[in-house]
Amino acid sequence: MLERIRQSLVEEALNSPALLADLAGLETYIAESYDARSFVELLQNADDAGASRFTILRAGDFLLVANDGREFSAADFESLCRSAASSKQRGTSIGFRGIGFKSVVGFAKAIHLFSGQLAATFSRELTAKAVPNATRVPLVRIPHPVESRVLTSIAEALQRMRSDGFKTVFVFADLIASGIEAEFAAFDATSLLFLRHIRQVELKAGVEAIITVRRDVVNSRTRSIRLASAESVSQWTMIERDGVALAFVHDGAGVARLEERQAVVHAFLPTLEPTGFPFKSNGDISTDPSRTRVILDERTTEAIGSLAKLMVDLVSECLSGSSPQADAKLLAALVPVSDPRIASFQKRGFKTELYSIIQHEAKGRFDALLCRPSWLNAVDFSKLAEAAGITAVPRNLGAIEGLSGFLRFLGARDAVLKDFSAGLNGIAPSLAGAAEIAAHLSTLHAMKQIEASAINPSWKLWPVDGKPLSLEEARRKGAPLAPDFLALVAEKGGNASDLQRLVASLSDAATAATLVPTQSAASAQVADVDSNRENSSQKFSLKRWRGAEQQVLALLTGLGWKGVEDVSRQNIGYDIEGLTPEGERGFVEVKSLDYPGQTFTLTSNEEVVAREKGNAYRLALVRQTNSHLEVAFIRDPTAQLKLTRQCRQWVWECSDYAFVAERFALE
Repeated sequence: MLERIRQSLVEEALNSPALLADLAGLETYIAESYDARSFVELLQNADDAGASRFTILRAGDFLLVANDGREFSAADFESLCRSAASSKQRGTSIGFRGIGFKSVVGFAKAIHLFSGQLAATFSRELTAKAVPNATRVPLVRIPHPVESRVLTSIAEALQRMRSDGFKTVFVFADLIASGIEAEFAAFDATSLLFLRHIRQVELKAGVEAIITVRRDVVNSRTRSIRLASAESVSQWTMIERDGVALAFVHDGAGVARLEERQAVVHAFLPTLEPTGFPFKSNGDISTDPSRTRVILDERTTEAIGSLAKLMVDLVSECLSGSSPQADAKLLAALVPVSDPRIASFQKRGFKTELYSIIQHEAKGRFDALLCRPSWLNAVDFSKLAEAAGITAVPRNLGAIEGLSGFLRFLGARDAVLKDFSAGLNGIAPSLAGAAEIAAHLSTLHAMKQIEASAINPSWKLWPVDGKPLSLEEARRKGAPLAPDFLALVAEKGGNASDLQRLVASLSDAATAATLVPTQSAASAQVADVDSNRENSSQKFSLKRWRGAEQQVLALLTGLGWKGVEDVSRQNIGYDIEGLTPEGERGFVEVKSLDYPGQTFTLTSNEEVVAREKGNAYRLALVRQTNSHLEVAFIRDPTAQLKLTRQCRQWVWECSDYAFVAERFALE
């Protein structure tokens, strides 16, 4: 075998020495491209050979790398010698280009191969003698017989390897550097996750280490994998289907979210491409020569499609509970690491393609699924959804961070009152739930987004003396609504005057005045966000034609601020500055609202200044009607509000806040 293949390659080189020089350059390029990956390439080759054990042994001046897989055939040996001439078929083995072995030329001047009856040496020095007219020669191209002095020097180590059952041994001689040992020291055990056969990796060079892999079948598509070494043990769940796989790490309680930097794409061996999700993925993925970057060709797109189908099915199973492995922890591990909606703004890559194909694959599958609206608590929504017979995200899953946004990306939507209002016909919500619904209804009614005819007065939303009642039952009681209820309505952003008008439209003005008395309404409506603010009954000269900034400027002056100045045109992160009645510096950013609950934004500059100023910084949320000015002051907004960074011009958005405003008459 050796002589036949050697003679053929020598003849080719003698006939075309320039080609041999080109191959030497290609070999150098491959070695540089595969920098720090030679070890895993040898590991991959061993796995393709069906090996269960892989070892590296330092013996004197030699480094031995061995496996117990199939011995080299003539075709295997010839493909090893030739670049990009692998006999492996893509999809049936991990490697298929036939160039991975060339990556090892960076740390040895000579390589000896022993496999079964085959014994061969790769040496630039010997090749240069065989092809004297070549200006440059590669290391791995033309094989030569192993010299007797080499056999003598490694005989003992080689015999020990063979006695231990290793069938193929590479011996690296004249080591340039201990590069492969350094690679092993930094080796990530998860490189073994998606291999098919390797069960043990052993190093006996410089330091000694053993990594073992245990693969247990759970069901037809699920395997439990345990990676263990002296330093650490990790447990994984791998779910496979249609030639692709997802690997989820475990914590003490089960499946967990993997750190983003570790959640990379594997083309059997790890690349540097992030999956965009807190798990590892594997498939027949095309990569560049370094095997670190994904190439988006037809094969990769096909693999991404299979991954997307598997993921969408898993999300569906987790929501329905139709599979023993599909639970809340698995669902949490399926939520993307970032908002997939911004993928269109990012450079095209594996992650953006996976997001896009997942959304396409999910089309129509989650349209009937409803997420809990932000204005209603989870307990009441769950009860009302069940009573109304709608398909909603199960309550035990609703607390998963980022899930609602991901489900909306897949086609689900937030429930609106109309979706589950039928549930109110049969059950009474809690006090908090009743207040949330009443606040929501009063806001919608004030904005003319719902008619009174769409609200059923028999709904038990009106608690008196601690008992939830229908509106008629509450009217017959002849007493105000529970103070706790009114306070909660105000806390949830409901305006007491709007609530009174809602009750009047559902019954009459007298009932509204009884249930929501003016004094109660005022106390529920006004928030003492600034303890030194004067009572709203004070007279202010507030003109209808003024802008929001000028209205707040006049209001602050009336409240006793000194030296109040409009600095809105200076772009310094706030609109108004001055001295509070206590003589402290105050900074006010004015945001105009059309209705309570309307989303507003802070620019990055405003957000930075707000954080720097802290409690001295106030947001003034301003709503003007034909007759009144409503202003809600929020101190230290970066600490008090939930702000979400949005990729427009990098602004900070807020849609979750309580608009607890004081009302001032306009002249």
